[in-house]
Amino acid sequence: ERPVAHRDSRGDLAPNGPHYKESYRLAIYALLCGGKEAYEEFLRAEQINHFLSEKEILFILENAELPVVEEEDSSEGKRATDEVRPSTYFPTESDEEVPDLDLGWPEVSLEDMDTSISLLFHPPRQNTPTIKEVVRKQIQEARKFIAIAMDVFTDVDIFKEIITATLRGVVVYILLDEAQFKSFLTMSHRLGINIQDLKNLRVRTVQGQQYQCQSGVKFHGDLEQRFLMVDCRTVMYGTYSYTWSFEKINLSMVLVITGQLVGSYDEEFRRLYARSSLPVVLSREKSSVLYLRDTVAKKNNPAGEPDRGSRNTLDNEGATVNHPRKEKVYSRFEYYLSADSIPQDKSMTGASMLPSEKDRGSSPNNHDSGYPMYETQSGTDNK
Repeated sequence: ERPVAHRDSRGDLAPNGPHYKESYRLAIYALLCGGKEAYEEFLRAEQINHFLSEKEILFILENAELPVVEEEDSSEGKRATDEVRPSTYFPTESDEEVPDLDLGWPEVSLEDMDTSISLLFHPPRQNTPTIKEVVRKQIQEARKFIAIAMDVFTDVDIFKEIITATLRGVVVYILLDEAQFKSFLTMSHRLGINIQDLKNLRVRTVQGQQYQCQSGVKFHGDLEQRFLMVDCRTVMYGTYSYTWSFEKINLSMVLVITGQLVGSYDEEFRRLYARSSLPVVLSREKSSVLYLRDTVAKKNNPAGEPDRGSRNTLDNEGATVNHPRKEKVYSRFEYYLSADSIPQDKSMTGASMLPSEKDRGSSPNNHDSGYPMYETQSGTDNK
């Protein structure tokens, strides 16, 4: 009798669902334990057709993680044990707290709006703009918030548009595939930008579904979703990644969506954010910066008196103005990174890091009012 499918705590179909095959599970177990030869030998013995591509086999072997054995307290007389679980395609429950969208999230009603969808291609069709041009235009026109879910993000021009948006008060959330985050971080460092210094930017990483064997060996998939959402009113979704290759040589297409269907992408992004995590390297940087903040504060103010705006202390985000590696950032963006220069939008819920109404100042909130601009190809600033 075929087992009945059920759902786990996340609402996913459990291993005994309609796509579960015990023979496949055993074949993958053989691959992880004995490599490709053991996998192929099992397929021959069980007369099973190959179901993994060469790329998938290589991915599994390169990304498999051995179980971590934690030694229990010896005083209690416990031994080190491995937790044995059945092989499963689905993630195990986590005790980690769901992250907050701490910069706020706009509340937009789309129920009564008709859905409109248009197509863009690369290379572009006659008399149509390129995908990258439309992406940059959407970011430039953002007024409240931008959400990006992307596998790979190394396009310098699009990244600079994001930086400019944050500096004029637009909240930006970016979710990246965990395996590709390092390339994004390298790009930002080469531009002399530390993403931890940008008050209106949050960058987190997402893993795909996890597969775990009885032996405890496990691996997880990738984030393959690629979409941009602006002000919860427009979405660009498709096969286009933010890299040079997709701008110049890859074939791709993107849907530009407005109206009621945008609500589905709104919900999906929040679901992805709920399962995201702060990259380890950013967590370490934040911890070291917090330590530096305390050290510098004590050194500059041994009497413990409140600081009155010294340029050599750290701000609330832990960013030092006189840090040598960040000197280039502040020479260009010092004014814009100050909290008093970022306008607040009252329609954003939970955006507690934005300044109060009286601190807005008179900085205009449009793209032609003195904020940094960038050339399309050269990557240099238009002062």
